[in-house]
Amino acid sequence: MRDTVREQLKQAIMEGTFEPGETLHDKELQDWLGVSRTPVRDALNELTRMGLVEMEPNRFTRVANPTDEETTTAMQTLGVIYSGVVRIAVPRLSERTAKRIADQLDLLLDAVARRDPLDMRKYGFPTFGLFEKETGNPLLVKLCRESVDGLAYKVRSQRIIELFPPEVTIEQVRDLAEATRARDAASAEAATAALFQLPAL
Repeated sequence: MRDTVREQLKQAIMEGTFEPGETLHDKELQDWLGVSRTPVRDALNELTRMGLVEMEPNRFTRVANPTDEETTTAMQTLGVIYSGVVRIAVPRLSERTAKRIADQLDLLLDAVARRDPLDMRKYGFPTFGLFEKETGNPLLVKLCRESVDGLAYKVRSQRIIELFPPEVTIEQVRDLAEATRARDAASAEAATAALFQLPAL
């Protein structure tokens, strides 16, 4: 029950049903989910550990509202993770899989060009999830599944649009798509690092 409640609340936060900074009331969540208080509190505690919820005992429980600095540091952290994922995955890709992932990146590129936060969310992290599945590395997959949601929440699409020039992001996504099609691991890794704001070597 706790896991089900956690996933429902996590999805509602990630999709914007509950907005950044919004106060979460136990009773309202219980009524909405049709469960008792215990699984709600357990789920909120886990979401706090993941970074999606902020909690101060006897004061407030609210959806986290990341600062610009937290957005940048979360992007860099994701860049460290996903650069490694891409480096391992790309040499293992079949031509068909490489094309499928690159086609998804083209959709992301189009979403960035249109400055459409919903489509950016739709084609952003799920596309890197495709790389993740191709690594063949169960420890890395486990690390991603335990870490990415909380970091990805801090890197909301609208904040990316506001903080980073879209023309630069478009170029970085295009570079990654081309490197993926060519199954060029070094170029794909470099493009991923640039996309996630890692300092240039």
